[in-house]
Amino acid sequence: MTNSATIRHRAWTLARLARPSLFPAVIAAAVVFTGGYFFKEQNRQNFQSELKSNVESELNLIATRLQSEINNNITALRGFANNISVAPDMPQPVFDQLATKLLLQNPQMVRVSAAPDAVIRMTFPLIGNERMIGTDFKKFRSSRVAVDRAQSKAKPIIAGPVRLPSGRTGFNLFSPVFTKSNETVAFWGFMEAIIDEKEIYRNARLFHDGNHEDEASRGHRHTDIQLAIRDVSVKNNIQDAFFGDTYIFEKEPVIRQLDLPGGTWELAAIPASGWTQEPGNSSWLDIAVLIAAAIAIVPILLTGGLVNERQRNIAKLRSRERELLTVSHRLNLALESSNIGIWEIDLDTQQRSWDKRMYHLHGMRPGDGGPSFADWRQTVHPDDITAASLTLFKALDEDLEYRSQYRVIMPDGGVRHVRNVGSTHTGADGKAKITGISWDVTDDVLMTEQLRSAKALAEAKNGELAEAKDRIEHNALHDPLTGLGNRRMLDKALETLSGARKDGLRNIAILHIDLDRFKQINDTLGHAAGDAMLVHASEILRSNVRAGDMVARIGGDEFVVLVTDPPGKSSLTYLSERIIAEMRQPVDYNGFPCRFGVSIGIAVAGDLAIDERQLLVNADIALYRAKENGRNRCEFFTEALQAEIITTKRIADEILEGIEENQFVTWYQPQFEAGTLRLSGVEALIRWNHPRDGVLTPDKFLGIAEELNVVATLDRIVLDRALIDAMRWAAAGIDVPKISVNVSAKRLSDDTLLNSLRGLSFKPGQLSFELVESIFLDESDDIVTANIEGIKKLGIDIEIDDFGTGHTSIVSLLKIKPKRLKIDRQLVAPILTARKEQALIRSIIEIGRSLGIETVAEGVETMAHAEMLGLLGCDLLQGYAFSKPLTFDRFVAFATNEALQLAS
Repeated sequence: MTNSATIRHRAWTLARLARPSLFPAVIAAAVVFTGGYFFKEQNRQNFQSELKSNVESELNLIATRLQSEINNNITALRGFANNISVAPDMPQPVFDQLATKLLLQNPQMVRVSAAPDAVIRMTFPLIGNERMIGTDFKKFRSSRVAVDRAQSKAKPIIAGPVRLPSGRTGFNLFSPVFTKSNETVAFWGFMEAIIDEKEIYRNARLFHDGNHEDEASRGHRHTDIQLAIRDVSVKNNIQDAFFGDTYIFEKEPVIRQLDLPGGTWELAAIPASGWTQEPGNSSWLDIAVLIAAAIAIVPILLTGGLVNERQRNIAKLRSRERELLTVSHRLNLALESSNIGIWEIDLDTQQRSWDKRMYHLHGMRPGDGGPSFADWRQTVHPDDITAASLTLFKALDEDLEYRSQYRVIMPDGGVRHVRNVGSTHTGADGKAKITGISWDVTDDVLMTEQLRSAKALAEAKNGELAEAKDRIEHNALHDPLTGLGNRRMLDKALETLSGARKDGLRNIAILHIDLDRFKQINDTLGHAAGDAMLVHASEILRSNVRAGDMVARIGGDEFVVLVTDPPGKSSLTYLSERIIAEMRQPVDYNGFPCRFGVSIGIAVAGDLAIDERQLLVNADIALYRAKENGRNRCEFFTEALQAEIITTKRIADEILEGIEENQFVTWYQPQFEAGTLRLSGVEALIRWNHPRDGVLTPDKFLGIAEELNVVATLDRIVLDRALIDAMRWAAAGIDVPKISVNVSAKRLSDDTLLNSLRGLSFKPGQLSFELVESIFLDESDDIVTANIEGIKKLGIDIEIDDFGTGHTSIVSLLKIKPKRLKIDRQLVAPILTARKEQALIRSIIEIGRSLGIETVAEGVETMAHAEMLGLLGCDLLQGYAFSKPLTFDRFVAFATNEALQLAS
């Protein structure tokens, strides 16, 4: 640490010394470095020029060698071709003898062939090349282009490289052969030779092994280069490099074109280390520039620094004199403005020395010298004399820092608080003294007392706020009517239990309780009666739960009981039944007996941990099942119940998706006249083309559709589809007198129904709306009545469906005046053997005739049923005896064939 500080100090000293000479030194350095820069740039340019020249020289030497090697091979093959031109019918032994000599003299050649009319007749060596006999060079495009060029130019052609049967690569040499007979020159064929690619590269020294040197390379300074060669014979179809890497052509290479028989090769070369390499003497040049700069700068810095240091020391002495005068003046000014007194006590003589501000602080008139100890005692408050004196004597005796505060009685009777601070030291005369200052702190003391009083008042207020906070928190967690915990308190309790048991709720039970018939009490006797019933219910719940359990009111008439570590399922059942029994007892309110019941859903978190929100959801699901099963009962949540709820939810989602995807379609069940069995109409029935489960009937989804409130939408889908299909039947020549469509009670009570029906295209009497008998028509509201009348005015008939199983009265029939009654299948099925049902159906038919209402029998299973119903006087028949519900296409086939057979 010391060495580091020393180094920093010396560096700072040198920097300060050199500062005056920085500007001249910078100028000198700029001159030296600028000259060095331009020298280095010139050196780099010379190096680059020499490097490019060396690469060009190396490339030219390689091109010369390569061309020489290729020309030698071409010359040798052309000599063989001349032998063939003289003796075109040369026998195989002579050919083999000449070929052997050719290959020995030209080791780069690996095969030679004679091809009259471009078809190989002889080849050497034959072993390994047997499949070449009979090869037609004009059969393949690569060789056909080469031989055509050789023939047209009457010169040898080099092509390739090509893949050899041995797996190696080589170049094809084609030399055209012309024969002369009777002074006539005729084209005979080709001599073809294969030159080994690596051998020709090796002989041309494209592979640097350092073992070859010829006359052309003697005295040549070798430069390592990267080389690439490609064929540019066809300007519009330049191939990738067949030697080296193609990317070399993109690196600003030195280019040399090599004109060969039959084409042009382009050679490209760059230095092995690239064009960006630096000259070898760059480092020495940098060192030389730095040495020159040091020689120029160091003397300038040292000379200027020494001269400036002397001037700086002189200026510093003058500046310190001025600062001393300034500080002294400022100190006096500060003491005057702050009313701080300065005092001093000689430790040997106990003599005091005060300035005039000390006299002022103690309410005394200034005098010569200093006051005595007795004079000082007279100004101090009697209660503070002892403490102030002991503190002073202790500081004098033990040579300690002196600190004290006391009160001073002023001449006018006022009190001033004075604070003192002092310390011992040796004066300029060599005597031991204690010197200090004193100042008025009366305002600080008064402010401290005020703050202390304010703190006491704030603490009292904080106590009141804490009590108010407790009341607010209690109100926030409790129901003001019943005093039970509210939903927030329940959530906190569940979170606490979940956190205490780390991985979730275990061995916890929740009873979700809902009051039955509570709304009726509220509506009939008023909210005060409802509040009284809620208080009564809360008292019953409190009295039935254990001390550690919790009861909360989470809604208007909903309660939750949180049971920790329940003994078992039987105990929860017993607790629920006891609560149900006590809740069912009548409660007197102002002379009126009030009765209500409860439904309870129970969810238990057993050995497996469960999230608190899911536990509440499970209890709510169980409560829903309890209400669904008749109320005044309890139900436990089970996996089967959850699966059922999930299935219902899935089906509900799929119903909504099916409506959007047009999965709901219309099927038709034919209706026939009882006497003639002629087709009289159809009933339009909805089916669901489920993408997974196939075609589903209404019993599989209609109940869930009612809960979703989309039955009216499904009715409209069936109606729209049926009207479209009616027009298609008419276009096909099929007569369907009427179409019956079911209308739900929900849609019948829709005040926009009539507006949606106006504008539909149908003939009067062609369309019928079937109303189920379960609609209580005797007490129907005004909207239903108005809709029925409006439907009939639009030309739509009304039919009462499932007649005989509900409670439609004769008065209702007179009021509605339906067009038809549909006798339910439950009455039709047993008529073959049951006389009571026969009589009942006969009565319904007679009632209908007396009121001018037609009758339709549903569920006609056999022709015997059809015959019996015809004898009883029924007008129309519908059932499996004639046809099951059909799709549009199948109904068309039925109406054009089977329906006609029934009528005949």
